[in-house]
Amino acid sequence: MTILGGIAALALAGCNNNTGGTAGPSPSSTTATAGTSTAVANPLDTTKLQQNLCTGLTAAQLTPYVGQVKNTSSVNKTDYSGCDMFPTDVHMAAVSVNVYPNTTPSAMIAANSNFPYSKNLAPIQGYTARDTSLLPQPQGKCATAVAVADHVVVEVEVEQSDASSQYYNNTCAASEALVTTLVGNLKASG
Repeated sequence: MTILGGIAALALAGCNNNTGGTAGPSPSSTTATAGTSTAVANPLDTTKLQQNLCTGLTAAQLTPYVGQVKNTSSVNKTDYSGCDMFPTDVHMAAVSVNVYPNTTPSAMIAANSNFPYSKNLAPIQGYTARDTSLLPQPQGKCATAVAVADHVVVEVEVEQSDASSQYYNNTCAASEALVTTLVGNLKASG
């Protein structure tokens, strides 16, 4: 999981060197325009989440995808932090919750060109969102990112290695559902 997160971090970090909202989005982006700063309406506070990313999603919320969590691993890089959660049952998915504390919505969208698969989504609970994968088709691996504040993006990655899983061919459905739950948890902790 950290490989996908690490590469995603590198892709996002490449866009973070721009100042004043000058990160240019991909041509297919309808969420942000080059040269503008995208202000997030109703920004969410991620302070509690960043203190313990492994508690961003409850055991009950993870169960349909992960089953029982066998172990967790924290990731702390200069441009993002995360929590990888691994299943006891190898046929279930591994899930990561990541936070990019210095990424704007326009930089998140501009990073789409760094992935073999990327898709801008309709807003999730009112926030700019997109799916990405290191594979041309997100079979078995997908990350869904949501810009929840002017400079904070949260992301849920799902990696499903079992091709017989209901989520293998539509891994983005799992990451989208889990990130929607994560955003709901952030709103509730408000």
